[in-house]
Amino acid sequence: MTMPIAWKGTLAQYVGRLHRQHDDKKDVLVVDYVDNTVPVLARMAAKRREGYRALGYMIE
Repeated sequence: MTMPIAWKGTLAQYVGRLHRQHDDKKDVLVVDYVDNTVPVLARMAAKRREGYRALGYMIE
């Protein structure tokens, strides 16, 4: 992700775009960078993790 978002609906829209069909696409990998030294960004990341789980993503 390139923007700090927290709302599950926006997250679903963004990652949904990654899953659009394309003949050469086999897998989708979402990389979410977090700056945990900034409290508001860390809180937003925690909300995104909940959103990813709700959407069925495996978090490593």
